[in-house]
Amino acid sequence: MSLYLKYRPQDFESLVWQDFIKKTLRNAIKNNKTVWAYLFCWPRWTWKTSTARIVAKAINCLNPNNWDPCNECKICKAINNESLVDVIEIDAASNTWVDNIRELIEKSHFTPTYSKYKVYIIDEVHMLSKWAFNALLKTLEEPPKYLKFILATTETHKVPDTIISRCQRYDFKSISKEDIKKRLEFISKKESIKIDKDSLDYIINNSWWALRNAINIFEQFIDNWEINYKNISSTLWLVKNEELKDFLNKLLKKDKEIINNYEQLIENWKNIKLFSKELLFYIRDSILEDLKENKDISNKLSIIDILDETISKMKNSIDENTTFTIWILKIINPLSNHFIKTKELNKTETNTIIKEIKKSNTIEKNINTKKEENKKELDINDIWDIFWDTSDTIKNEEKKENNIFDKQKYLNLLKELWVKWMIVASIKASDFSFNNQELTIKFKTSFVLNQVNSADNIAILNQALEKMWFKDIKIILK
Repeated sequence: MSLYLKYRPQDFESLVWQDFIKKTLRNAIKNNKTVWAYLFCWPRWTWKTSTARIVAKAINCLNPNNWDPCNECKICKAINNESLVDVIEIDAASNTWVDNIRELIEKSHFTPTYSKYKVYIIDEVHMLSKWAFNALLKTLEEPPKYLKFILATTETHKVPDTIISRCQRYDFKSISKEDIKKRLEFISKKESIKIDKDSLDYIINNSWWALRNAINIFEQFIDNWEINYKNISSTLWLVKNEELKDFLNKLLKKDKEIINNYEQLIENWKNIKLFSKELLFYIRDSILEDLKENKDISNKLSIIDILDETISKMKNSIDENTTFTIWILKIINPLSNHFIKTKELNKTETNTIIKEIKKSNTIEKNINTKKEENKKELDINDIWDIFWDTSDTIKNEEKKENNIFDKQKYLNLLKELWVKWMIVASIKASDFSFNNQELTIKFKTSFVLNQVNSADNIAILNQALEKMWFKDIKIILK
């Protein structure tokens, strides 16, 4: 038997990573308050179907242990062997049609043969057709007392609201890396398998928060009752951390020598997909370490962003090596800027962008200086003093009568936006105009416009205006 099946949760006690669900279901069984329909939702590989089987055993167990199934009575053993006729497990992906559900409903009218409850477990329930859902609806609404439905899905948005409203819903959470680590250590101890820290980290990183994946990878690398990272590395042609560190440093320095490093990887028959994933994990960990030390992460963040996009492209690429080489060239190109989308800029635009960046840096430096001097959070008047020098448009517009965005209004808007520094920095020298419930903000460069022009930022602007009692304002960014 595979380790995955051997160590699949068989009771609530072994379901250690879903504490809320375990506690709630246990209490319901203890107080005889179970409902007729449950919906187990969300991530793959979080033991939703296993939990459904545990519930089926717990409500039918002949000798429950602290409201957990005993796994020893004939009912529990029959469910574990999938031989109990009163617990029916259906894969909705293979039984999508209305006739399949009608047959299920017809059989549901027969009382249980051996157990207290007849339980239907429908896995991947979102795969049912519209007509199949409609056929199921009436039975879910008024089921017999002996009947229980447990539905499981990874795509809740595809399940009709009429079905969801008739079920008690439980959202499963992704299993944390720490929980995966504890479980693998538990299995290694039980099976007397030695495993080193590097191997454990590799398995966890490549499991994508799925315990099933982790156990399968764990079992795959067992060699003579041992899992050794050296063996894993030689088998999969993995790259050492020192090489990853050197590769990242050369990327950051835009060192052309990195091309030679990459060619050596190919010559040594390294698996480029595995290498790209290892590099992704390494850069991610490096970014997290930099955050702890308050270091600048902008360059690494842009590198990992493009790398993530490149890995996605490699899945459908004709030549994955070429795709990866293009990514390297994008990074080390001395004329590239990772924060600006690739496009042609004339000399005037380039100079303007440089001035805007320098001006933003100067403003940020002034703000930090004021914070250091006062040793307290800046108030809105401090912000205004810093921004007022660059707000020529507002100063000129302030002289006009009935201008809605006078100094005080502009001041209030900055105050509301202060939590979003990028927007404040971007609109500081922009042209404002207000006409017929339309606020137009004209930016001096397309670069600054692109920084602000997103649905999230426009929503923040709208919220700020609403707090100033300007409602139903249409925002136009130019």
